[in-house]
Amino acid sequence: MSEARIVAVTFRSPPLVKMEEFANLVAADPGGDTVAQVIRNSAITTKGMAVNALLEDPRRWTTRRRMDRSLAEARRLGRDAVTAALAEAGLRPEEVGLFATVTTTTHSAPGLDALAPELGLRADVEMLSLGPMGCYAAVPAVSACAHWVAAKRRPAVLLAVDLFSPHVQPPPYDKEQAVVLTLFGDGAGAVVLLPEERPGPGGDPARPGVAVVDSEQLTAPAYAEDLQVHMGDSGLRIRLKPSMPDVVASSVAIPARALLARHRVRWADVGWWAVHPGGRRILDRVDEALELPEQSMAAAREVMREYGNTAAPAVLGVLRRLQETQPLARGEHGVVLACGPGATVWALLLRGT
Repeated sequence: MSEARIVAVTFRSPPLVKMEEFANLVAADPGGDTVAQVIRNSAITTKGMAVNALLEDPRRWTTRRRMDRSLAEARRLGRDAVTAALAEAGLRPEEVGLFATVTTTTHSAPGLDALAPELGLRADVEMLSLGPMGCYAAVPAVSACAHWVAAKRRPAVLLAVDLFSPHVQPPPYDKEQAVVLTLFGDGAGAVVLLPEERPGPGGDPARPGVAVVDSEQLTAPAYAEDLQVHMGDSGLRIRLKPSMPDVVASSVAIPARALLARHRVRWADVGWWAVHPGGRRILDRVDEALELPEQSMAAAREVMREYGNTAAPAVLGVLRRLQETQPLARGEHGVVLACGPGATVWALLLRGT
């Protein structure tokens, strides 16, 4: 892959709700005790909810009402994420050549791309709407944007938003739905990519960032039914089988090792690993399978504890946290790992610049 640089990553969440308070909401419902037990074992203490079920309960909403509210809240949260990313990158909105969006939970045409004029982007900015892909979506979306930047030599902005609070399902709750109810939170992430040699504002030397080197995907279709997201009569319906942690753990090393081998990077020389915070059991099994550095796994667990699994934006939150606490030195490599429906695993190789 011809290289583009990531120079800004932002993550935004709506107001956080304490999981113990959320458990109280469903305590009297059929399966409420199962939800409470799952919450206690989840290692999630809070999560963002654009539709706060403690203040307005969406569980009896129609699909149309859920989708309308989801789009409105996604645009609001996405606007904040992109505005912050542009400011962090020192980039004016009119300089953006590509505005790409990705979401699994918010479907509309126009959708998130309708933010372009509100953000001050040019009328001729190229727009690319991606999705639904689920939890791994940010990785192929970043890869696609990097290819565009390398080809066009112009800046790109990626916005990833997923909101699950408008789609909270009504009871009864079995173990699988209790996990879904607990795990998924709302979030938005934005990424700014520049051509590798682009100077900073005012002709200053290019600001440090991370080069997008290459990516690798693996799909295990035998497990395609283990994780699915579909639109139903009451909004999004998610199927999440308990086998997913083992599926991910048995697959995740394959694209990572292929990627590193292709670029002659030793496993031990990777500075950090940004792992999608897909749930406590997924993180535990990935940690057991790959024996990743403690600081890398701690970053993923921290993001999950604070925000839950926000699907596409989640790994961007981990990436930002690692770059803040352990910025890649020039020439040092980092790897982003994300998994989702398919069953699919993506790996993205980055390099400090």
